Parts: sequence; structure tokens; C-alpha cells
Amino acid sequence: MKNQLLIVVFGLMIIFLNTASTFQTINCKDTALRIDDKTYGKEYFPTDLNKKLIYNSSFGDLELKITKEKYAHLFSYDSEKFKYRQKLFVDDKGLFVNETYQKLKLLLFITKEGKYVYDKPLLRVPFPVKIGQVWSWDGKEFIDDDTHIVNLEGKASKLETVTTPAGKFETLKVETTLKTSEGTKNILTEWYAKDLGMVKMLVLIEGGGMLGFARDILGYGTIVFELKEIRNK
Repeated sequence: MKNQLLIVVFGLMIIFLNTASTFQTINCKDTALRIDDKTYGKEYFPTDLNKKLIYNSSFGDLELKITKEKYAHLFSYDSEKFKYRQKLFVDDKGLFVNETYQKLKLLLFITKEGKYVYDKPLLRVPFPVKIGQVWSWDGKEFIDDDTHIVNLEGKASKLETVTTPAGKFETLKVETTLKTSEGTKNILTEWYAKDLGMVKMLVLIEGGGMLGFARDILGYGTIVFELKEIRNK
């Protein structure tokens, strides 16, 4: 009788352990699915900010100004040495760039500028995007009378906490490699905060072009932007 009772108890324990293990596995799978299924979108790339953003950069302090132009927004970063403008738009499919303008004042008598227009909207980040997702874009850019083939490869690498002079931010980290048939290669790492936008950017210059020119003249092999201050408008 005692032996039979022990067998019954032992059997019930095995059933309980197996059930608990199965339940735990299902819960783990469900949790993984919830994490994997989380997506990020235009809340990380706002175009209508009620804040004024000031950045520390390799070219001195820069202020971001956003203005509306018909169906696009013009993002302008200005300092005494460096002017950078991007005409872009954000919709449910992603963040796209139509046009880029750069002006570098490297030395007293050396200024270089260029306007880059794309044959179709250049995809910077698709929406919705998941952590680990990769994407690519191929097209053409027109600079004066020159035409170059452009290849972009991007990745939403992870969520990351970053600290800048303006404070600590929970961010979406985006890594982008941009190559052209001109021989330029720029590797960008950007950190975007929800409802604020870019709080940090690191650019590695490995090719030619305007930024390559800056690297060769002044040694700007790496360009850094960090959010320095957030002001109320």
C-alpha cells in the first residue's frame, strides 16, 4: 500500500513538473515574441518640435532649425564653419531625404560647398522598424553636372541609453553605411530619442567627397554631434 502511494505521489510530481516546465516555456516564447514584435516609427523622428536643440560638434556649436516646405521639412544645422541642410519627409513608410546641402569653411580662404539631389527619395529609416532589422537603398545623386551611384545599407541595431551634455536619454541606435561611385564612404551611427529626435551622431569618413576633403585638410576623420542643450522656444 505504501509503495502504491509513493508511486502515485511520484507520478503526480512528474506531471506537475512537466506542466510547469511547459508553461514556463510558453511564457518565455510569448515574452520573446512580444520583444521581437515591438516596432519603432516616426515618434523617434519628429518634425514639429516645440524645443530648440543645440549641439556640440566637431565644427563648434550648432543649432537645429526645422522649417516646413510644402510636403517636406528642411532640417538646418548652422555654425560659423559648417552649414548642413537636409530636405526630408516622414510618412508611414519611413524617413526619406530628397536633397542635401553642405558648406564647409575649412581655412580663411578655403570654402567648399555642394548640393546633392537624389533621383528618388533616399530611404534613411523604414517604418515600422524592429531591432535587428536591416535595409538597403540604391539610387543616383546629382551634384552640379556630375551623377553618382549611391548605395545605402542601414540597421536598427539596438535600444541604448546614452549620456550627452544635455542629459541621459533612452534611444534607438541606427547604423548606416553610405557609399557612392565617386569613391566616398561614410559610416554613420545615430542615436534617436522618442519625441526629440537625434541626440548624438558619430560619422567615420573613409572615402572622398566633401567630408573626405575636410579630413584631408584638417584631419576630420571622425565627426561627432552631441546634444548640448534643450531650450524652450
